[in-house]
Amino acid sequence: MNNQQSSQPSFKNPFPGLRPYTIEESHLFFGREGQSEEVLNHLSKNRFVAVIGASGSGKSSLMYCGLVPILYGGFTADAVSDWKIITARPGDQPVENLARSIAAAYQTGEQKESDVSHELTLAILQRSSLGLAEAIDQIPNRGKANILLMVDQFEELFRFKRLTKSEASFNESESFVKLLVEAVRQTKVPVYIVLTMRSDFIGECSQFQDLTKLINQSNYLIPQMTRDDFRSAITGPVAVGNATIDPNLVQQLLNEVGDNPDQLPILQHALMRTWEYWLEQNDPDRPLSLADYDEVGRMEKALSEHANEAFDELTPAEKQICEYMFKTLTEKGGDNLGVRQPTRLDTISVISKASVDEVKKVIDTFRGSGRSFLMPASHVELSSESVVDISHESLMRIWDRLRIWVEEEAQAVQMYNRLAEASGLYQTGKTGLWRPPDLTIALNWKKKQQPTLTWAERYNPAYERAMVFLNTSEKDFIAEEENKIRLQKRQLRRSRMIAMVLGTAAIISMGIMLYAFVLRGQAVAAQIEANEQRHKADSNAVVAVAERQIAVEQTEIAQQQRTLADSAAIVATLAKVLADSNAAVATYQSIIAKRNEDLAEVQRVLADSNAADANRQRTEAERQRTDAYNRRLLSIAQSMSVKSLQVDNDTNLKALLAYQAYLYNDAYGGNEHHADIYAGLYDAISFIRGAGYNVFTGHDDAVRSLAFDPGSSNFYSTGSDGRILKWSMNDKQYTVVIDNNLVNRVIAISDDGKWLACGTDGVGIQVFNLSSGSAEPRIFNAHDNKIRALDFIPNNNNLVTAGLDNEILVWDLSNGSKQSFAEHDSPVQILVVSKDGKWMAGGTRDLGEIIIWNVDNPSEKKIIYSELGNPVWSLDFSPDGKWLVSGDMQGNVKIWDTKTNNMIMNLRGHRARITNIQFSPDGKFLATASNDGSVRLWETADLNNQPIVLSGNSGFVLSLAFSPDGNYLLTGSTEENRLISSPTSTSILVEEICNGIDRNFTRDEWNTYVGEDIDYIETCGVRRGIGIRRQQ
Repeated sequence: MNNQQSSQPSFKNPFPGLRPYTIEESHLFFGREGQSEEVLNHLSKNRFVAVIGASGSGKSSLMYCGLVPILYGGFTADAVSDWKIITARPGDQPVENLARSIAAAYQTGEQKESDVSHELTLAILQRSSLGLAEAIDQIPNRGKANILLMVDQFEELFRFKRLTKSEASFNESESFVKLLVEAVRQTKVPVYIVLTMRSDFIGECSQFQDLTKLINQSNYLIPQMTRDDFRSAITGPVAVGNATIDPNLVQQLLNEVGDNPDQLPILQHALMRTWEYWLEQNDPDRPLSLADYDEVGRMEKALSEHANEAFDELTPAEKQICEYMFKTLTEKGGDNLGVRQPTRLDTISVISKASVDEVKKVIDTFRGSGRSFLMPASHVELSSESVVDISHESLMRIWDRLRIWVEEEAQAVQMYNRLAEASGLYQTGKTGLWRPPDLTIALNWKKKQQPTLTWAERYNPAYERAMVFLNTSEKDFIAEEENKIRLQKRQLRRSRMIAMVLGTAAIISMGIMLYAFVLRGQAVAAQIEANEQRHKADSNAVVAVAERQIAVEQTEIAQQQRTLADSAAIVATLAKVLADSNAAVATYQSIIAKRNEDLAEVQRVLADSNAADANRQRTEAERQRTDAYNRRLLSIAQSMSVKSLQVDNDTNLKALLAYQAYLYNDAYGGNEHHADIYAGLYDAISFIRGAGYNVFTGHDDAVRSLAFDPGSSNFYSTGSDGRILKWSMNDKQYTVVIDNNLVNRVIAISDDGKWLACGTDGVGIQVFNLSSGSAEPRIFNAHDNKIRALDFIPNNNNLVTAGLDNEILVWDLSNGSKQSFAEHDSPVQILVVSKDGKWMAGGTRDLGEIIIWNVDNPSEKKIIYSELGNPVWSLDFSPDGKWLVSGDMQGNVKIWDTKTNNMIMNLRGHRARITNIQFSPDGKFLATASNDGSVRLWETADLNNQPIVLSGNSGFVLSLAFSPDGNYLLTGSTEENRLISSPTSTSILVEEICNGIDRNFTRDEWNTYVGEDIDYIETCGVRRGIGIRRQQ
């Protein structure tokens, strides 16, 4: 799409897109009429105001286009109308950025003079906490002008402190806050301060006590825009732009925006794109239409497609720079939401490994004409020190490409932080070097990410240590693997050498044995010959002498032969030794053979094991088949329950569907408290017995509080009609305890059932002694007689109370004395004491706080949560004291761990204020009531299960109470059917089903709702085990 806007001045685009409106565009700012005056009122009274709102709610635009124009037109009738506006953002150097903003606001000369002014201003700011007022007071030619310092995006202060994680960063943040606080406190220089901040950062302010007091004293929470406000924000700028808009398009835009304040910048961007497309059609008489809106991709795609257009204009190298840049400008916060990270241009240049000019070109592509994805705006010339930022957080959520980049960057940072942590542990000797798979993953990350020192120091300063650790791990692993290879080669060579030696020895031994046999034969033959010669000498005397010499010589020869034979025997002995060695080798081989036999036996055992596994797998397959059938029956049960709710003209069919669903759910392992099963049974019983069968009729106005008499079926109720009624669960009859003719807010009963306390609007606190039988209460006057909360401490004689006077009192009922327990900054509207009596929790309206006190030591106080503008209306401790559950204005049910004070779960589902929270006495259930008219019953064993929803009450549901056995839940509301008793278990609901109907399923009904392949059995016949047989 062509981004060049029309040259016709009368049709200039009136929508800014993602960026805030500027002062020059105040004539185009619609939808926040009247709010600027409220901000101005706070500012005039306190010289300070914190403008707080959700992301995308228009905080900056309200300041620039609402507040500033009014100031320039005259603050009040008798005040100075000359104003000087200084705008600043904390960024990553809060004090220095403030000095730069002050110097820039009064810049009159060249850049060099501006630099000098900046250095002087910075020196003054750093001199003392009064530095801001002194720096402004010493500005030449300031005159008598009032100074308005607008600190935009104040939450950057907390991002800066979190990212740097150093003592120096905390000190600079604290110095910055002190400069602002002291500038407001001093009276010499007329300095007025406005800061804008996202509401999800309001809790961070509590670490600066003086700032917290200022915000509590003067703040403005930007209200959510109504449908008419959005309509004005759409049609107003179009009219100023001399165009018209199709009402159908307006209606479509309003429907898509809904009540989500985050959609405002996305709406502005979609309208900007729609206007551009409409202008390109060169038909100014035609209104902006749905067709134009569809062409730009609507709200869901317009932003993403527009950003992709800019991205596609880049070269491949520039696209790489773009990816580095946006990864640098964004991060994934602890709540998994995108968070902006404004960064200097020269830092982006280093991280993206590109020159400053190359980065500038990419930035200009995303902030050019018709594009406002990046800040500063296109008319501001960029320098290497310019701070670049995305124009709005919504870009991170809507642009598909950036969402992927943010996730990749988060994973890269997570990997780097793991490396940095491991390197620190290794340095202290608490862990070893990495090995696969961690090492492999880290090396792949390093190859892909190619981290630099500048990038890494934004998240953890231990870059060099982490890289040394990773490189050392890699080198050590490679060395270890090479050593293994060397050892394997050495072992192989040794085995080969042994085999060669043994073979050679065997051949030599065989040769020696053969040679020994030859020598022995020669010796035997020589001896025989010598004997023959001796016989000849004896018989032949004549030749005896002659032959004797010969015989002697032959004997000597024989002797020599014998010596040779003995040598051969020695050689044979050596050969035997070698043979024995061979025998040892043979023995070793037999051991090997035996090992092979053992291995064969192991393989046989393994085969048997595999056979057993096969049997187990067959058993598992059968189990899975059974489970599949069970799941099918459970699915049928849920479907029957839903269908039961839809039947409204046949009592028998409705009850049979609900009851058969219960039987299947019970027989096939379903959850006893399944929400659909409960709803079907509850509706069927109501149909059978009449809609008011469980309604207690007696109150004429809202039932605000309920309390059971411990250990009995009696309970008490009270409310706006001023009466306290005593009821019996058995017959629904009541007696009037007292009629005050004014609003009763809350009642409570002591654990021993002796005391009943009632908090009223006008009378104070009424305490009844139930054990005495007296109907006259004792009256305790306190809290301006406007009581909002009370509860008994489980010693039975002490009562704690709170009202609109910010004080909490403890009463000793044995003598009527009181003492102050604690005072708070705002009224406490709910109090609850833990069952062991050790802790007390309170919730406030104005500050949205949850406070926990030590009952024995009230000075031991912890504020575990605070959210300005979101009051805490209800609290309750679990019976075992492990959980504290809170309910707030927005319908959140939050569960807190009482040991760590951390939130462990947020139960969602209610759409309005949580008015009451109660645990059942056994802790099995958690009940929550809301102004949306519903009560939800949660299983504490698994809070992820769908809760049972009770919707029988009319109007707002204000009160809850479990019966002592936990089987019933009482609910009180504002309209008709004000007091209702509901069972907490499906097993109670089914008891009367079959008594209220006169038939079973017909065959056709069974086939329709259950299934033709499932045996038909009378539902109200056997009662248990019904329909669980499968047709073969």
